[in-house]
Amino acid sequence: MLRNLLAGLLVFSLLGLTRAAAQAPVSEPTPPAPAIAAPPVEKLAKQARPSPGGGGKAKKPSKPAAPPKPIKRAAAPRPAAYELLLTFDDGPRLDTTPKVLEALDQYGIKSVFFVNGVRFMGKGPQHDKLTALMRETLKRGHLIGNHTIHHLFLCGTRGPIVAEKEILDNAQLIRDAVGVPPPLFRTPFGSHCPSLSATLRRLAITPIGWDIDPQDWKLQNADAIFEVMKKELTNLRRARSIILFHDVQPATIEMLPRFLKWVAEESAARRARGEPPFKFIDYSFLLNRPAPPASGAAPAAASPAAPEPPSRPAVTATPPLGSAPSLSAPAPLARAPLVPAPSAPAPSGG
Repeated sequence: MLRNLLAGLLVFSLLGLTRAAAQAPVSEPTPPAPAIAAPPVEKLAKQARPSPGGGGKAKKPSKPAAPPKPIKRAAAPRPAAYELLLTFDDGPRLDTTPKVLEALDQYGIKSVFFVNGVRFMGKGPQHDKLTALMRETLKRGHLIGNHTIHHLFLCGTRGPIVAEKEILDNAQLIRDAVGVPPPLFRTPFGSHCPSLSATLRRLAITPIGWDIDPQDWKLQNADAIFEVMKKELTNLRRARSIILFHDVQPATIEMLPRFLKWVAEESAARRARGEPPFKFIDYSFLLNRPAPPASGAAPAAASPAAPEPPSRPAVTATPPLGSAPSLSAPAPLARAPLVPAPSAPAPSGG
């Protein structure tokens, strides 16, 4: 009996516990904490960048600065006048050179005449007239320059052999004719080459070039030469220019008075407009300049010469006296001092 009672109490207790467990609320499992996404590296770098003021929000980076604009250089000031020196090559000639002298006298212009000895060398009436013409040229205030005896191309195969003799012998011919040595020298055709440069250095000669060449020897037409000169001077921006003419060209002699008149009228018109006029100058700025140092080097290619100024197209044959090869660029303004020679002052002209 007692055993049955204890068993019943045990069953009743178990039933009570089971009912209580069934009625108790069921607790749900705690969900995991949501993962926090890391900001992008670019954003972190942007947030870490300090602001210019030391606090607050970081400012956006400024755009790269534009490259500086090139500085415009001021144009060279205009000269008070555009200076012109007239030079004449390949004379003298009895029927043309006197007309040049007359035209120059009308405007008080002093020029340089670069002469070739072959025209006045020798003896006889022709020689006497030509030497008298050269003395008259000096008397009128012009200058006689050396242009060699035969106007040979001194950069050809004969150049290194004959250049020195052509220069020095012509200087002596001029001295015998007019009583004074030629202080200026101009190379035939305006040629330049290492062998000729070496010869000129040894003789302490600096050749005279030119800046404006209408190639009158080639055009041989007064109107065409005049138009070329008008265009050259109208577009001129160089403060000082040496002009090359040939006093042995009839077309040049015909053109010259017309050209000089146009220059005078154009200069007057420019003065009225407040623009720089043209002004003819003499040769004095070419004289008494230091001569280049003499060199004892051989004139040929044994020792290379210094770089040459822009040269003209090579001449394959010697043109006749009184002509010149086509020049693709004007010769640079050259300087020439009084040049001493072994027995007589050697010429220094172009």
